Amino acid sequence: MITQEEVVVQKVFKQLDGMSKIEVYDILFKIESMLLDFKSPIQYEELKKTLKSTSRKINVGAVDNFGHFYLEDQCEYIKIYKVKTLLPNFLDKELLYFFTPWQLKIMDYTTENLKETFQGTYLETVVNHFLETHTPQTRNPVTNRFILLEFLDQMDLDS
Repeated sequence: MITQEEVVVQKVFKQLDGMSKIEVYDILFKIESMLLDFKSPIQYEELKKTLKSTSRKINVGAVDNFGHFYLEDQCEYIKIYKVKTLLPNFLDKELLYFFTPWQLKIMDYTTENLKETFQGTYLETVVNHFLETHTPQTRNPVTNRFILLEFLDQMDLDS
């Protein structure tokens, strides 16, 4: 006998058929983030209305009581978030954080943390080599994207 929960899970997986795991993780993260704002039971019309009213809603979250973070840039391997605090930024430095599908803990966007995160993956060698010659905060002046993400976009998922 199949339970109602299993039926719902099967319907969800049918919608996800053919997607890469990273895309599915992204969708699940957005769903989790959105659920924080809604009361139980979930009302589809309320959810739909919220989605229509703001496009950034699913990419913004609270950081304690002093600010919020939002998605700054992403590729299939990594998402970078920028923190906007309510306090003045005296250091004039971007507060950047990242996470990957295999390590969902959000971390400071630094060379050391990136090397640690990619350690043991098939991208370890190329990422380490890239980080020896570039800083992770460097942006492409034309596209304003992080050059690390542009570099990772060129990697083949099936390598």
